[in-house]
Amino acid sequence: MASIAQSILITGASRGIGLEFVKQLIKVGPQLLIAGCRNPSEAKELQDIARENKFVKILKLDVENDEEIDAAVQETKTLVGDGGLNLLINNAGIFQEKQAGGKVGAQNRANLQRHFNVNSSSPIIVTQKFLPLLEQAASNKKSLPLSCSKASSVILSTIMGSQSISHKESSANAIHYRCSKTAASMAGVLLGSNLKDSGILVFSLHPGWVHTDMGGPDGPVNVTESVEGMLNVLANAGEKDVGLLKTFKGDTLPF
Repeated sequence: MASIAQSILITGASRGIGLEFVKQLIKVGPQLLIAGCRNPSEAKELQDIARENKFVKILKLDVENDEEIDAAVQETKTLVGDGGLNLLINNAGIFQEKQAGGKVGAQNRANLQRHFNVNSSSPIIVTQKFLPLLEQAASNKKSLPLSCSKASSVILSTIMGSQSISHKESSANAIHYRCSKTAASMAGVLLGSNLKDSGILVFSLHPGWVHTDMGGPDGPVNVTESVEGMLNVLANAGEKDVGLLKTFKGDTLPF
């Protein structure tokens, strides 16, 4: 696979799906791959990758911390120069208290709000903060159609956020997670509509139920398969995908 974009930034890149994105993207060699994570000093595997691949840069980026987001924007601006940022992958997310089942009796306001903050508010705010760099990249390729190689912000969501599919299930588990991811998918819809005239492609991706620390040991999809599929979707995405919720296999999910 050829490089998807010249400059790419991934949030939540120190483990799981985010780290696998880094591992697979270094094989196709973008000019610049920025890996954002909350604790760079503890991201040993990511640090090893950066030492061996000079185009990989690690940034401290906690998506709940606006000051860190602002600082990351400034660092990224220096790194990308006049080229702007081509692809922002909003990967950072949380799913806490899985052991409680996430039913209504297990909920509290603080837990609900944190899931909305990380899973739905943060992709909007991070996209907003990096918007000037995405706009610069889009302007540099003004004559080209929408694509991830031109300028794009992609939001990782989930089939668990689909109202249509959840409505058919008997289980009412993971209320905190599902509701926040439904909002994340809506963010993809609205940002897609808002930004397409600026030449920026926005849509959401469902990575599958992946066997990771967050997804748990029962996930039937391994992380390699998931990211390979998502990278293929990113490579082929265009105006037809604006605002949609796509699976890692390229199918379109209902909202």
